[in-house]
Amino acid sequence: MTDRDSGSSRRETPLEAATAEFIAERDGNYAQNLEYVLEKWTNWCADRDIRTLDDVTPLTMRHYASFLKRRSKLAGGDGISASTARTYYNYVSALLTWAVEVEYLHENPAEKRRAKKPLPTARTNSGEQQFWQPEQRHAITNYVDERAREAIDEQGTDAFEAIRNRTLITVLAYTGVRGSEVLADYRDERRNGLRWGDVDLENGVITVLGKSQNPNEEVGLTGQTIEPLQRLRTLLDSPANSWPVFPSRHPPSLYENIRAAGYDVPDGDPWEFMLENGIEPPSMSTSGARTVLKRLSSEAPIPDLDTENGEYLTLHGARRGVGEALFREHGAQRAQRTLRHADPKTTSQMYSHIEASELGEANTAVFDDESGSH
Repeated sequence: MTDRDSGSSRRETPLEAATAEFIAERDGNYAQNLEYVLEKWTNWCADRDIRTLDDVTPLTMRHYASFLKRRSKLAGGDGISASTARTYYNYVSALLTWAVEVEYLHENPAEKRRAKKPLPTARTNSGEQQFWQPEQRHAITNYVDERAREAIDEQGTDAFEAIRNRTLITVLAYTGVRGSEVLADYRDERRNGLRWGDVDLENGVITVLGKSQNPNEEVGLTGQTIEPLQRLRTLLDSPANSWPVFPSRHPPSLYENIRAAGYDVPDGDPWEFMLENGIEPPSMSTSGARTVLKRLSSEAPIPDLDTENGEYLTLHGARRGVGEALFREHGAQRAQRTLRHADPKTTSQMYSHIEASELGEANTAVFDDESGSH
């Protein structure tokens, strides 16, 4: 038996077919995340003899919300956070919203209040997410700058890795760019890292593939980023604009590109071999950058960072830190424009803790005056 509401008309669109069609219209990581979650949801539905879109009712989704709430209370590998539970539910709701758009359904049963009511409450507030604090941003950028200068003094033109790391950290720390917009993400072949052809140092702009899938989103470069980028470009002396700004020196990746270029694997340093033969190196990936950030976080004297328990400065923490600095100094509009949030609500929600704090401070004077009048 299905948990169908009475009176609904039956449609014959199978869940698996609808899900496949929906995912095919999406791209990148979002499509992969959808596929993972929706496959589990369709299996959950099949266990309850729910096999078509018309079988999915508000009662179905209420039962699914209750299932997610139970999972959010489990410990260990089967448990999920409350925010993850809500994300899973929202992915299913996105499928059903699409089904309405293409006229497979008349309405989205997941958006009924009675359907969503059992969902667990995600209690994380904006202030609990990692932001690179000003002191942390200063510490990490100073550290990589010192390492780069030392490497130049000791190694000269061989100081590539230290200079690349300085440039990467500086760009992350001061532009608000997403890691996936300047680094390779091997789950999405279009996100293959920032290329020198996308860098306009004269006008202080880089062009990236944005979260909205717009391949021509412009990100402003601050003055802090120009010199490191210039030094890196001079050092790398890339023979083509197609070369990545932040190359990887991961040996297996280098060997793969050497073979792809038609060469035998060299006995010596594969990096030097690639430069000598003009073979385009691979871009550093987001996972590679996380490894670098973990190492630098443990090496540098970063304040308020519990490295002993695995805490490190994250890629997205850099972006949030840029937004927080701009939000405090210039308000929500500047932060929204810099972070390229399509919806102003996203910016407001991200920095709601700042608004609450500032309101509290402003309101203090009101009640101070009141108490002083007695």
